[in-house]
Amino acid sequence: MTGQRVSGGLALSEDAVFADFANRVELSGAVVAEIGGSVAAETTEQHGVACWHAVDPNRPAYTAESGRYRVLRARAEELPLPDASVDAVFSSNAFQFLDVASTLAQARRVLRPGGLLYAHFGPIWSAIDGHQLEYVRYQGRDLVFWRDTLLPPWAHLAYERDELAELLADALPAELAELLLWHVHDSDTVNRLFFEDYVSAALDSGLRWVEVTASAQLDYLISAPFDPSALREVTEEELTAQWTRRRGRPTQVGIRDVLMVLQRPD
Repeated sequence: MTGQRVSGGLALSEDAVFADFANRVELSGAVVAEIGGSVAAETTEQHGVACWHAVDPNRPAYTAESGRYRVLRARAEELPLPDASVDAVFSSNAFQFLDVASTLAQARRVLRPGGLLYAHFGPIWSAIDGHQLEYVRYQGRDLVFWRDTLLPPWAHLAYERDELAELLADALPAELAELLLWHVHDSDTVNRLFFEDYVSAALDSGLRWVEVTASAQLDYLISAPFDPSALREVTEEELTAQWTRRRGRPTQVGIRDVLMVLQRPD
């Protein structure tokens, strides 16, 4: 399993992620499928792509006047593109929300021989903030995990439902507490995959392993509104042992962001 590195050296901004992708793939004249659809049409045209397919179920379908940029309102697990029709698949901050095995199968189908899949994503479920509080609205505003630090560290991995419910009820309005509890324990927004699950999906995908890099770096301060004495003391070693027992296979916690680079064999 060569190529796997755990480090803090991953790009953090979407601009830096795209720049790394552009350094690896010759974009001039290329056909690219983007899973998540966050790259601006102007950026793709500046790089001279032949066609950029932005695949996103939450955006309306659209085709630019040039015909070289298209928004496809579809799920990544059901890419509406012909077999062997794209030179590269790009994704930034989307894989933690997807059925990864199905998405990789679609990527393998649409990639031309030798084509590259580049996916950068996180925080994943194994992270200290792997609950990823997003796509949740409260009082007319979308909550986001790096700004609305309303959950204790490791809320989704260290606290049982009743314990978390009691902690939230003591610190937050009832409606907000119930919403956060639902997000952590009932929502299917995040796919709840640990790092090892992504590795297994990559190895089983039929794509060639080029690089899988991971980072545990947290780039913001978690300042949850709780009495510190009410919070559980949590160590990664204890959680690793706990989740290894629960899952019946080695499971590491702490990994937050992942870069996955795979290639369709020639």
